[in-house]
Amino acid sequence: MLKVLVEAQNGAYEILLGPGLLKDLSPFIQKGRRHFIISDTNVYPLYGKVFGGFPSFVVKAGEKSKSHESLLKIYDELSKHNISREDVIVALGGGVVGDLAGYAAATFKRGVRFIQVPTTLLAQVDSSVGGKVGVNLKSGKNMVGSFYQPSLVLADTDTLQTLPGREFAAGMAEVIKYAFIADQNLYKKLLSKNTALAEIIRICCEIKAGYVQRDPFDKNVRMELNFGHTIGHAIETATHYKRYLHGEAVAIGMVLAARIGERGGVSEAGLEDAVRDILIQNGLPAAVDDAILKSAMDNLMQDKKAAGDIIHFILADTIGHALARDYKAQELRELVL
Repeated sequence: MLKVLVEAQNGAYEILLGPGLLKDLSPFIQKGRRHFIISDTNVYPLYGKVFGGFPSFVVKAGEKSKSHESLLKIYDELSKHNISREDVIVALGGGVVGDLAGYAAATFKRGVRFIQVPTTLLAQVDSSVGGKVGVNLKSGKNMVGSFYQPSLVLADTDTLQTLPGREFAAGMAEVIKYAFIADQNLYKKLLSKNTALAEIIRICCEIKAGYVQRDPFDKNVRMELNFGHTIGHAIETATHYKRYLHGEAVAIGMVLAARIGERGGVSEAGLEDAVRDILIQNGLPAAVDDAILKSAMDNLMQDKKAAGDIIHFILADTIGHALARDYKAQELRELVL
């Protein structure tokens, strides 16, 4: 079992990572506290039984469940089971479940302990770590949320064996993101394909933990983690969350961010090709239809990163190093299209 410690101003906790962690939950279940499981229709049938008789609430798998409608139903169930601030909410699933359950934990009775049990690659390397939780609005992703750290992240790598290939590839998009913003050696490891997956996940978690420790409330350097996400989120919104998985949209967003960097004279020549090539090698999309892209660019001003007409945009100037630049929406549009 591998361990990564997250030490943030708003909470310290361990990420426990390795195979078979769900086979024996006794070291992780807090005696004397009730546990309430929140999961989805894909994950709960596979792993819900390991939590025995704990009460649970299962949402329909997919981004549409990360909504206020789901949240209100969860509040009702938590009330029905008399869950208190001293009990534990367990998020069993991918990023949607983690964000939804985490926000429920942050807001129900002004804060209930919660544990992240991520079962997708994307959640294990990214969304389960750092305490950003929330739900979507029709106008965009994660428009309502909070910063609320879990008390533990329990990442059983065996759960990745049940992931469909498309879901696994979507998680690799976030892994690739870390390489381009923070770790050229990780990029080389990904190209060589001879590093164990658990080690790749550990490296990503350590990178994320570093960002969270330096910037727990996402006000400065942690924004570098948004590489590929600004346009990626806009693509998801433009396609009503039906065409692309989150990681797929982020993959396309990274290619476009590299294009903006190169055309704007910020990034080194060949960066867009480097991003595109490694994404394709990992089974990810690297382009989008012109009509969708134009619609996505129109949506950018509604993104939460926009302030007036200015968008705080994350670029990579070279492999392994990120930086931020402010652009007007029209400037971005001209650089992309």
